[in-house]
Amino acid sequence: MKTGEKVFTVVNYTLLITVGLICVLPFITLLAKSVSEEAYVVSGQVGLWPMGFQLQAYKVLLSGVDFRTAFTNSLFVAVIGTAVQVFFTACVGYAIAKRDLVGRKAINILYVFTMLFNGGMIPTYMVIKNTGLINHLWVLVIPGMVSAFNLILVRNYFESLPHSLEESARIDGAGNLTILFRIMLPISKPLLATVAIFSAVGIWNNYMDPLMYLTKKEVQVLPLFLQNVVAASNKNGMENPEQLANIASETFRAAAIFVSSIPILLVYPFLQKYFVTGLTLGAVKQ
Repeated sequence: MKTGEKVFTVVNYTLLITVGLICVLPFITLLAKSVSEEAYVVSGQVGLWPMGFQLQAYKVLLSGVDFRTAFTNSLFVAVIGTAVQVFFTACVGYAIAKRDLVGRKAINILYVFTMLFNGGMIPTYMVIKNTGLINHLWVLVIPGMVSAFNLILVRNYFESLPHSLEESARIDGAGNLTILFRIMLPISKPLLATVAIFSAVGIWNNYMDPLMYLTKKEVQVLPLFLQNVVAASNKNGMENPEQLANIASETFRAAAIFVSSIPILLVYPFLQKYFVTGLTLGAVKQ
């Protein structure tokens, strides 16, 4: 290996490790604070390593009705919303990828237009209210059935596939739906995994929509729960304040944020293999 390549390798690894640590250290700090005793947290002695050890914050958090409700609602919205968004985005993307589709250009422009402009907060709220979606979890699913950004990814992917795939299927008598569900989607797992990751992360972290459309506690989601926990200036502003007598407010907040981050962090390892295989895995190479 030449000297220049060695220097590049060292700099590259150093940079990647540094960026990785910057991303990981906040989670380590949260974990350390969430299991540390109150005196050490209040005095600011907790850094990357816990001082003392207690799990009371997690016991109180997981036993709280508000947290369980918010977590269940967020899980429902994330799972259903991701499935709905991937399905409809794939269907629309396949349709507008067909060059013989009448009005294809106009449809593309309409979807891309929504990335740049919208009707505004108040008109959008009025539409949501008149459709009866206020205080329903479906308000976080139905308006986002098709993501314009993800649609562009899906369209470009289907356009890049060899036309011979579709031609051979039509010779065998397959229709559009058969081609889509039995040929195109099975070889598009890397693409679908990418869209699923983008959709799940966006839905899980969505804060503004629940803030505007969900006002009842029974439909509260995690972002709203976390906002209430972080905004509470003292233990009286939190759920079950009598159980938090020996727990620092900051410890409880750290536990809430850490637990809320775990589900979305666990999604990536299961989908990682689809990213490294390449977006055209299984397709005919030209």
